[in-house]
Amino acid sequence: MLTRICGLLVCLGLQSLPAFAAPNVTISIPTTGQIKVEAELHEPARSWSFRNAYASALGLAERVEDFRAFEASGQDARVKKSAVGEFRSELDATRISYTVKLSAPRSEHLPYVSWLDGERGVLMFADLVPIDIESLSCKFTLPAAWSVESSITPDGNGQYIVSEPVKAVFLIGSLLRRRSKTVEGMLLDTVLSGMWSFKDDDAWKMAARVMRKHFALTGHKLPSKSVVMIAPLPVSAPQMWKAETRGSTVLLLVNPAERKQMSTAQLGVIFTHELLHLWVPNALKLEGDYDWFFEGFTIYVALRTALELKIINFDGFLNTLGASYKYYLGHPDDLSLVEASETRWTVTSGLAHVYIKPMLVAFLYDLKLRKESGGKATLADRYRELFNGGAADGANGNEAIIKVLGSTPALKDFTKSHIEKRGPLKLEELVREYGLQLHWSGMNTQLTVGPKLDEDQKQVLRSLGY
Repeated sequence: MLTRICGLLVCLGLQSLPAFAAPNVTISIPTTGQIKVEAELHEPARSWSFRNAYASALGLAERVEDFRAFEASGQDARVKKSAVGEFRSELDATRISYTVKLSAPRSEHLPYVSWLDGERGVLMFADLVPIDIESLSCKFTLPAAWSVESSITPDGNGQYIVSEPVKAVFLIGSLLRRRSKTVEGMLLDTVLSGMWSFKDDDAWKMAARVMRKHFALTGHKLPSKSVVMIAPLPVSAPQMWKAETRGSTVLLLVNPAERKQMSTAQLGVIFTHELLHLWVPNALKLEGDYDWFFEGFTIYVALRTALELKIINFDGFLNTLGASYKYYLGHPDDLSLVEASETRWTVTSGLAHVYIKPMLVAFLYDLKLRKESGGKATLADRYRELFNGGAADGANGNEAIIKVLGSTPALKDFTKSHIEKRGPLKLEELVREYGLQLHWSGMNTQLTVGPKLDEDQKQVLRSLGY
């Protein structure tokens, strides 16, 4: 049963101002699942706009209600709503107030949106403050037994200085449990809410194991503290879990019906993908839509990491690839990987074309590179190159990554054929030269090692973990 929450105060910035002039904002919870915002602005304003979409979540600004603005004298500045999430006042305003409904979020919108229930909540400033904000200062006053956790460390007065609100994530609630240590000189926190089948320390240790592997993969040390937050999903969902990596925060929401079955090994599999996002794309300062790389290629690298950490075995590695190919075959393929990234959130087959197909392309690229180099070079080397000057800050992500991947004439032809051009992926034909075979067993698609391997094939597969 939901319990009434009251007394939450948060100081945020709600206008595009320099960091030193961040407005003072009070956020209270007049009723369960709803927050009320009252902001004292440092400079007069007449317009405010709220983000209406984030990732696949639409209609976010519809949650903003009862928006009002006031002059310095306290008189009503006469606000009118010009569109969803768009507010304009007739007079200069120095104070605004509004409410945001955060209860009962839609399952398909999670984990991309803020939400709040009677035990905990996630506050993402991307959908709580106007989109033109540049910085903010916040301070929390929580109900009894509640606390707040974030990748941002508060100052001595308990205030959080947020330089990039769109990346800020705060977990609030009762009985939040934090573990904090360093991994290869990088500060890593885990924060858990609710009861789980695994121990809190085991969650941190698994995250640390994965983090070490990703540091070795990239050779890049993350500059700020990273936080892994684990909490139950606030609503029922068909998935066992959902995750979002935003800024320096990894948020994992687990279906309450499944959390007793969640093991540290399953956590490890999830972490191999989500923690890599702290580096790719979050630590890469590239522009454009290159989701095929930071999602699809990342899935493959995460699978390799799980194999190297012995979370899965080699058969499990091949089985995952085979099952993924079956899923891919069930969707029409009329886009290049670059085109699929541009339409990721607007087409229904985004999962197949942004996650699954590029995962299989990454596998084929890794095989080709290992064969070409006699097993001495791997896809992992390309990640280190990206973080070692291979991609300039502000460069087009697609152009920079394709250039790094196409380091030889053969690999350049590969990227053109499988990344830049349209065309279906025929995995069963492409894996034969590496001693692998694909066959159907009942309803499943299996990828296995062939019965007869030549020396080159043995060398490639051994370097792969066979």
